[in-house]
Order: sequence, then structure tokens, then C-alpha cells
Amino acid sequence: MRRKKGITVILTCMLAMSSVLYGCSGKENSEAQKKDETKTAVSSEADQPDTQNAEANGEPVTLWMHNGPAFVKATKELAAEFEAETGIKIDIQVFPYDVMSQKMKASFTAGNEPDIIQGFGAWMPTYINQGVLAKVPDDMASDLKVNFLSGAVEGYEKDGSYYGVPIEMQMESGLFYVPEKAKESGIEGAPKTFEEVIKIAKDHVKYNGNVLEYGGLEFDNGDNVAQLFLSWILQYGGNFWDESRTHMVLQSEEAKMAWQKLVDLIEADKVTDTKHITGDITSDVFFFNKKAAQLIKGSWASAIGEELKNDDWEYTFLPPVTGDEPHFVVETGWAYVVSENSKNKDNAFKFIQYCLQPEKSLEFNLATKTIPSLKALVEDPAYTEAEENVRFKDQFQYLKYAQNVGPVQDMDFVKTTIRDIFKSQIDGKYTTEEALIKAETDINQHIDSLLAQTK
Repeated sequence: MRRKKGITVILTCMLAMSSVLYGCSGKENSEAQKKDETKTAVSSEADQPDTQNAEANGEPVTLWMHNGPAFVKATKELAAEFEAETGIKIDIQVFPYDVMSQKMKASFTAGNEPDIIQGFGAWMPTYINQGVLAKVPDDMASDLKVNFLSGAVEGYEKDGSYYGVPIEMQMESGLFYVPEKAKESGIEGAPKTFEEVIKIAKDHVKYNGNVLEYGGLEFDNGDNVAQLFLSWILQYGGNFWDESRTHMVLQSEEAKMAWQKLVDLIEADKVTDTKHITGDITSDVFFFNKKAAQLIKGSWASAIGEELKNDDWEYTFLPPVTGDEPHFVVETGWAYVVSENSKNKDNAFKFIQYCLQPEKSLEFNLATKTIPSLKALVEDPAYTEAEENVRFKDQFQYLKYAQNVGPVQDMDFVKTTIRDIFKSQIDGKYTTEEALIKAETDINQHIDSLLAQTK
């Protein structure tokens, strides 16, 4: 997300908070910060260690990670504690999100990648398929199967082996709402059904002609259009993978119902539109600027409310669109992966195992405002009753319904494609049938092109 001086008070405020958001979502940064850290990354390129020639004894374990301040601070604290206890140094190198993903591609091609990467799940399928990531040792792998949330670990599994150790679980199926607006709609407390969500939205949405002045239900953002669509396919009783789990199936009856429900929110219910959201005024900024009654987003977005000094909201899990079981899709989140070429594998996995101790994971997840990947922690009062989580505790009971999105190869492409096609249909370019044909075709062609690169 880019910021420029002198546009509006809101955007200036949002520039100041961009680093906070990165600590929660891990995906946004100001342009100035990207330029500065890109220079650092480029200037240190020649100093990158040759992992293949690294000596296990005495050579620091190199770790690359994104520059979300909360993530960096928490990881550096863990590394310092680990070094104090073991004498093994962790050399942490930090890069902006976009720069890091490109550096990963270049370094794996050149064979000079670091020992450990704290990476995002959307990046990993290609590297897993290429065989450049080390298998998680058997003792740790058995722990992943038993003690970690399935939605967090499934994206790092292939053919019975694991190639990453998750440090959190992504979850975007939450609902921020304004209590006063719910009460005015005759609803005490949080909306308990999707029909109540729509009632609040329709009661309070306001237009001035064709211009949206106050949103009823904000959901048009980079994550939620695709995740709602795929989650609702599950809730309608369908699936979005073929039998081989290679290609997506997006033309089923369940997919048509899910897609049409999304379209109807705009065209029939008119709870919001797709015109007021821009690269700078995102759906969460719009809501926390007191311009909407409800927002579908993960709990991490509360940081925006803190920056905009808006405390007039509550949070609940988004009720299912149909039925009683709120199955929802999660994409693979942040995890540690180790290079197959690393000469420091033992020490690398020692550090990862150290970080995944329950007390260390608790500290990390609280500091970064992330949902733990460890099952025990999401039921531990030390986490659920912590001051940081009191307003979000409702969501933890539903994590058992999470389903990993599966082997999409490139989730960023899937999200962008689905959202672009959705907005094009709202603009009158496609029917539902045409939109789903295009989405399925474009996504599966992209999957095939990525898989072809690994052969």
C-alpha cells in the first residue's frame, strides 16, 4: 500500500500506521520504507553466505524474514534467547515483503539461499514441488500431525511429509460491527445468523444517488472476496478441487450459489458497492473511519482501529451463510522452512523447535497479534483471556472448522483473479456462468504453468 504526503488526514494517519499493519498482516508497507530496505537488501547481496559451503560448527544460522516490526522484534528476541542458551547464533536479515519474495526466487536459482526462511504460505508450493526445501525431521513431523491446527499445517504437507513449520494460522472470517447499529436493528449483542448480518447492513447502508455514503457490510478487499466465495462453496456442501486435487472446480452448483450470493450482496441487497474502495481507502480503513456498520476481516485489522482511535466496535465470528457448521477457508500462513542445501540443518531445526515450545509460541503470537498454530494455545486461558484477545475470543471455538485452501500453487494470483472477475461482473461484463468459466480457466492455466516449471 503506497502513501504520498498531503493527500488527506486519513491517509496521512494511515502512513504512520503502515508499519503496525505489517506486523499483523505481514503484507503492507510504505513506499519509502520499501525503497530504503531495498537498498539495504541490494547492498548486502554480495555478502550473502554460500549455504552449500557453510560449516555446521561455528557458522551462524542465516534467517531471512519480512520487515513487519512486530514480527522482527519477536523473532530477534527469540534468537537472542536461543543464542544465550545454546551458543548458536541466528543471523537475521530483514526485507520488505515484495523484495523478499523476489530474492527468494533469485537465491534458490543461484543456490545461495539462507538456512531458514520465515516465509508466507503463498510463496511455498513452488519450492516444495521443486524439492529445494528440507523435510521436517520425523520427531517434529509427528508433532505437527497431532498438536497443530490442520488449517495451519496442511499447506506444508506433500506425499506424507512436511516441508514447513507454521508459526500462526491465517483467519479472515471475522466480523467487526458497531454495537449501536446492531441494537438499532433489534439485535442484542453480536449477529448470530447471516440473515441478521444482512438486516443490520440493509438497515444502515446509505447512498446519495449512486454514491455510497455509509456502508452496511464491507467485504471488498484483497483477501475476503475469494475467501468468502470458497468458504461458501464448502458451506453449501460443495468442494472446489477435482479428484486429483490439481485443478480447481468453480462451476459446480454450489459454486454458482456461493458466487451469486456475493453478487447479490452488491446488486440486490445493495449493502455496499465496489466503487468506493481504492488502493488507499481500503475496506478496513473505511470501516474504522466510522463509515460502515460492519466489516468482514481478520482480527489483526483491529490495529487500524487503534491508529484511527476508533474503539466503537465489537468482533464476532462471521455466521455461516447456510447451515449450522461455519466451515471456512484459510490460506497457508507464516512458517519456518529450511533449505535442502543447508549445511546447518540440525542447528536450523533446533532453533525452530525452540521457537515452537508452547511458552515461546505464546509470547510470539501475543506480540504479533496472530492466531497460534498450536492447538493447545487456542484453548489456553493464557492466550484466550489475555488482554490483547478478550474482544476476539469468540472466534477461537470455530477454528476447528478451518480448511486449508489446498494446493493452489499461487494464492495471491487466485485472490486477485477472483476479485477482478467479481468486480467485472458487477460492472456488467459477465454473467455468473461466464464469470465462473473465466475464473476456473484462468486459475487452472496458471496452476499448470507453475507445475510445468517444476518438471
